[in-house]
Amino acid sequence: MIKQTIKYSSNNCYEAGFLQNIINSSGIIGSVTQKQNEIILKLDDTNEKTLSNFSELSSKELPHSMFIEDIKTEIINEEITPSKIECKPYNIALCPKCLEDISNPASEYYLDDTLVCKHYSNKEGFIYNDTTAFSPHYTDGSSILVCDSSKIDDMFILTNEEKKLLFSIEKPTIKVTIKSEEIKGFTGRNFIDIKAPYNTRSTLVAINAKDADMPYMFFKGGDDLKVIKVQDNFSIIKANRIAKELKDLNKNTTLNRFENMAQEANFSEAIGANLSTNGISFIVKNAIDTLEVIKFKEFNLKEVINQMEQDEIRSKLLKNLQKEFLDIYTKLKENSYNLFETISIILNVKEIGFNGLSEKALEFRGNGGLKIDLNYNEESVDYSALLGSIISFKLAKADDFYIAYSIFEAFGDTSINTINQLKSQFSIKEAIFMGDMFSNSVLYSRILSKYQLATPYFSKNIALDD
Repeated sequence: MIKQTIKYSSNNCYEAGFLQNIINSSGIIGSVTQKQNEIILKLDDTNEKTLSNFSELSSKELPHSMFIEDIKTEIINEEITPSKIECKPYNIALCPKCLEDISNPASEYYLDDTLVCKHYSNKEGFIYNDTTAFSPHYTDGSSILVCDSSKIDDMFILTNEEKKLLFSIEKPTIKVTIKSEEIKGFTGRNFIDIKAPYNTRSTLVAINAKDADMPYMFFKGGDDLKVIKVQDNFSIIKANRIAKELKDLNKNTTLNRFENMAQEANFSEAIGANLSTNGISFIVKNAIDTLEVIKFKEFNLKEVINQMEQDEIRSKLLKNLQKEFLDIYTKLKENSYNLFETISIILNVKEIGFNGLSEKALEFRGNGGLKIDLNYNEESVDYSALLGSIISFKLAKADDFYIAYSIFEAFGDTSINTINQLKSQFSIKEAIFMGDMFSNSVLYSRILSKYQLATPYFSKNIALDD
């Protein structure tokens, strides 16, 4: 008997359901079971014909899942009890068999906009309401739908692992480097979020676009399943589908997400770093309670500017900024930006806000950043020191992308230092990281590189942010 143990970091049953469907179709004696973090597949290897049928159908019809981490195969002597899996409908893409049906003129389902996948042992298909507008024309903030996968390497720079993520059955959104000069010209960008066809409607859009020699289309949105791949790690940043649903473990939404991750990791005690664009905080979970013990004060630009004007050194920085970059100084004085919008203005980022600043940081290709002042004062993080540091490097003619890169490194270093202090203070070993700021690979990589003797916990099944 052949036994395969598939390490699978999700409790979604559709991958096991696809295997069950192929067992049924091939006629092989087999079973598939799923338990926490793994799928067990058992196949009878005494009948060469049915084993060959299973192998052939698997190569044609079994989709790759982004939750598959490793597969161990062994030959054992054991009886097989046939399985019967039934899955609920999931909001996943069309499987390879469905894609063949919808794109084959000889199929009864050719270009059928009512087609839903029923090949993962589900009785009903997932019914969705998608009103996304696709266009050949770019507007600010648009993502790209990849309509011709054969042109992917002409359009973008991706690793093989990123391609596996992009074309997995879950069809996440990932940020990539633009290679095509045409796309760079249309968008004025070097990086962009892309997505493969993720449901029946987008698949039909892609088929029609490809037939018209259009390898891509633009659309607004794409955060329904946003994923980042860094080194051997991948994390779901935000998700409206596929990610594990949270249990009600805490009334505070931030602490509830943290509690769910701690339970998933089987941590009875843990320190947490929540690096979210909606607010940064550090969490302690012990036998007594779970609390945000450090919480960054909400950024108030007018208040920070006032503090800088009352400081002898930083007031001079503002005067020099006014002299050298009057337009930037005027915007800061006349508007109420949030922290990332403020930094974007100072660094001349085209898309104002966190996403634009994050992409600006990715333009730096070297190692080692500038020393950005991101420290605490008596109340919270010292925003006036942070802005003063950024402005001083700006006045010193440092490249904007280099300063942006250094800012994300500074967030990583400050987080690690804070986590280590809390670990020591509360005698807790484990650390959990969450928050949508980890969509920036500079920050994510910084955390991983600084944890050489211990592995920081990033959930693969729970989205890092709301």
